[in-house]
Amino acid sequence: MAIKYVPEVEQHDAPPLKTSPRRSGGGWFRRLQRRVKLALAGNDDELRVENKTAISWRVYHNYHQLGIIDAHEQRVFRMDKHGSLSVRPCADGDDVEYLVLDLSLRIHRVHIYRRRVSQDIDIYDMRVA
Repeated sequence: MAIKYVPEVEQHDAPPLKTSPRRSGGGWFRRLQRRVKLALAGNDDELRVENKTAISWRVYHNYHQLGIIDAHEQRVFRMDKHGSLSVRPCADGDDVEYLVLDLSLRIHRVHIYRRRVSQDIDIYDMRVA
């Protein structure tokens, strides 16, 4: 059975067709990325914390202890990323201070590291990677 179709006929009085580039900042492409992420089981609840120091740290989310991360260890915590993430060394004594970092959904990896300011002074810090 033959299929017949009528070809489109150009209209001479119609305005010419134009193509214009448009940015896809908040349009359909963003929604497509979210759907693909859901289809691939992407998870915004995971936070990977890596300890690059030689001491163990207690990890807290909004002052609730999540666990202990040992020296040169990497752990994944599942949490709602709001509020703050804080860590403190597992050392005894009252002179131990916390390292604090504000959380958001964009943060997926955190490093705890040590840097040496001078021969006698070591500074521990936490940064988003």
